[in-house]
Amino acid sequence: MEERNKGNNLYRAPDAEVASEADGEEAPLFYVVSPAKFSLLFWSTMGLYDLYWQFKNWSRYREARGVGDVPVLRALLSIFYAPPLFLRMKKEARGAGVIGGVPALLLAVVYVVCSLFSNLSGLSDEPGTKGLVLKLLGLACLLPIWWALLQCQKRVNATVGDPSGRANHRLTEGNWFWIVLGVLLWLFYLISLATWAAALGGVARG
Repeated sequence: MEERNKGNNLYRAPDAEVASEADGEEAPLFYVVSPAKFSLLFWSTMGLYDLYWQFKNWSRYREARGVGDVPVLRALLSIFYAPPLFLRMKKEARGAGVIGGVPALLLAVVYVVCSLFSNLSGLSDEPGTKGLVLKLLGLACLLPIWWALLQCQKRVNATVGDPSGRANHRLTEGNWFWIVLGVLLWLFYLISLATWAAALGGVARG
């Protein structure tokens, strides 16, 4: 009975312990990072951390399975390559005895649709109120994108036997550098939106 319950646990870590790179053994299949660190880096960089995340996961998987050539290109074209990455994560999770979680296909749909809308709204040159609303909606799309990627990260961590992402939970100097740049990007973006809104308010009152 106990064995059956173990097999039904959501995101149960595999029975075999995953060896660390420090021991000179095989590296994890995917990129391991704690959910808290992932969330901080994603939001502080306005979602740009997604590019690095996609690159690292494809790089890891290529080293482990020989699949996923040109990780940089796959990261840049993540709208096309994220769905197969999510499906491979799900497949590897099942192979490691990790079950449950949000279906990979649903995560892929959420990611692709929201990424497309966010990118297109960012490129839009619509003037006035319509343009401002599009920008705000594009910014709001970061929330479902973050959610989809976070579910994948939890699945990956459980697959390699490190559910909490303990192997990569500390912030490095490089992390802080990108966090500072990201905060500056947020300030610039929010100031531009506030200026836009103020200008629209002035026109309406005039």
